[in-house]
Amino acid sequence: MRHFYSSFQSAHIFNNGSVLLGEMHNYGTLLNAVNLYRTLGDKVMPQPLVLYFTACILHMVEQLHSVGIVHADVKPDNFLLGERFLENRGFDCDDRDHGLVLIDLGQSIDMRLFPEGTAFTAKCLTSGFQCTEMQTGKPWTYQTDYFGVAGTVYCMLFGTYMQVVNDGGVWRTNGVFRRNPHSDLWQEFFHTLLNVPDCGSLPDLRGLRHKLLSVLEQTYRTKVPSLKSRLVVLLLESSRKAPRR
Repeated sequence: MRHFYSSFQSAHIFNNGSVLLGEMHNYGTLLNAVNLYRTLGDKVMPQPLVLYFTACILHMVEQLHSVGIVHADVKPDNFLLGERFLENRGFDCDDRDHGLVLIDLGQSIDMRLFPEGTAFTAKCLTSGFQCTEMQTGKPWTYQTDYFGVAGTVYCMLFGTYMQVVNDGGVWRTNGVFRRNPHSDLWQEFFHTLLNVPDCGSLPDLRGLRHKLLSVLEQTYRTKVPSLKSRLVVLLLESSRKAPRR
């Protein structure tokens, strides 16, 4: 599972900063990919790719949570696309070499270091990524990651950052899903991640992931590889145009 997360070969620590040397991921972030599509006629990322990346993200977050790690900074610019994404044109998001990497565990929390039942009330400083519990002063644990996943997926679906409102006690996004071919699935997805009853009643990420995979398998299996290839071309062209530092 190490390929899913950032790893470092060396660390150079100084009095006024540090340098971490790790694997090269020079094709940008999911946010870069979202912005690329915004410049095209598509305006937003194609639906099959959103489903694919969402299933990958859920799998990665599941693995962290299974060992008691809260990432606490899940957002689209913390998912990098590396060489393995370019090399692996396949469909299987459970493949350890799918090439999507979750970075920046600087805010992460190891729940195993705290007494059972511990929850938190602090607020993160990332604008637009404060979970509903932080916004209302309720205790939280893994909810901050669920909100980050929802915000990342929303960004891929709509090309903008997610905003949420409390509608009669139910949290929902400001997105309109009527024209989406899988509106029911996405509304269930966001409702589940935004409306966690409490720290002892956490959602089943695996169940959500398998619903997404079922749609991918039945509807888009043959389309995902070609869409990945097209994104590869866009990323390569974008990297060539980027100014060298």
